[in-house]
Amino acid sequence: KLPTRLNDGRVDPTGQRFICGGYYGDVEENYMKVFKCEMANSVDGELRLRHEPVVERIQVTNSICFSLDGDTMYLADSPTKTIFKHDYDQKEGVLSNRQVVRKYEVGVPDGSCTDAQGNIWNAVWRNGAGRSMVQCIEPSSGDVIHTVDLPDNTSQLTCCCFGGPDFDILFISSANINLSREKEPHAGSVYAVKVGVKGRPEKRFGL
Repeated sequence: KLPTRLNDGRVDPTGQRFICGGYYGDVEENYMKVFKCEMANSVDGELRLRHEPVVERIQVTNSICFSLDGDTMYLADSPTKTIFKHDYDQKEGVLSNRQVVRKYEVGVPDGSCTDAQGNIWNAVWRNGAGRSMVQCIEPSSGDVIHTVDLPDNTSQLTCCCFGGPDFDILFISSANINLSREKEPHAGSVYAVKVGVKGRPEKRFGL
């Protein structure tokens, strides 16, 4: 049995599907899939939860989020150090036309969200190789237009999202996997920072 698990997911802009994918367990040549989960009529006429793959081959699913109009889905396969964008068919829940948004030189892309202006905010995982950061990426050019540096040496950032009554606080989660408490005393904590822009409410998936 391989040490695989679900790694990242998000409800799509219609609220009708949960898009999610797995983690390969650090096993080379072990590939996962990205699925769409939705309610659909089964052969017996009952409404049941159904899942189908939308990406057939991925190692570490991350950065699932959507453009403001919902017609583009962003997705990272972390070992490739790349965030991709796909055309997203909101009616059918299928992906096409994969393109590169940004390929990283430092760290790998972990979880992401989009703000009210349509920019991508990505938590950069560095895994002990130095202080992590969150980068704000303009999706058309792939340029980093803003960087949030951590106030300490925490290196395993996992995701970020906007919250608070006005969606003007960026919450940043981190992990503590085989790290030194002396070197990274706040690893595993959640950070909060105001970055001068606002996020937007997420859809909820109802069973």
